[in-house]
Amino acid sequence: MLRFSLILVGFLPLALGFSSGAPGSACEDLIPQHGVAAQIGASPFGITPPGDTVQKGSIVELTLHGAPGTSFMGFIVRAFEGTDGSAGVFQASPNVQPRTCVGTKNGATHTSPSLKQQVKLSWTAPDYPTIVEFKSTVVVDFSTIYLNKPVFVKVV
Repeated sequence: MLRFSLILVGFLPLALGFSSGAPGSACEDLIPQHGVAAQIGASPFGITPPGDTVQKGSIVELTLHGAPGTSFMGFIVRAFEGTDGSAGVFQASPNVQPRTCVGTKNGATHTSPSLKQQVKLSWTAPDYPTIVEFKSTVVVDFSTIYLNKPVFVKVV
C-alpha cells in the first residue's frame, strides 16, 4: 500500500499540469511540457491584435479567444521578431503573468487553471519599427493542447 501511495504522489505533479502558468522551458517551443502532443489540425483558438499596424512604444491589447462556446484553462503567448524574442513586453493583469523568455518579458502565461473564454493581454510594442509575430498555445485540459496560427503586427 505504501508503494502504491508513493507512486501516486510521484505522478501528482504530472496530473495537475502547471496550474499557475507555463514553465520557462515552454518559451522555446510553446509546448507546456505535459508529456502529450498538441492536437493535429486547425485550432479553434487564436489571438487577435487591435489591427495589422501599431505605433512604436504603444500599449496594445491582444485578445486570446476561442470559437463560441469553447473555453480553456491555460495558455502561453510569445512575441518574436524574426527568430529572436521581441523587445516588446507583456504586463501583468488578473489572468496574465509575464514570462521572461531570453532576457525580456516577451512571453505571457495564465495565473490559474480556472476556465476562460477569452483573455485580454496588454503588450507594450518595441520603440522602433519592426514586424512582430505572436505565437500562442492554448491548453483546454491536461491532454488537449492547441498550437494556434501565428499573427503578425507591423510596428511603425
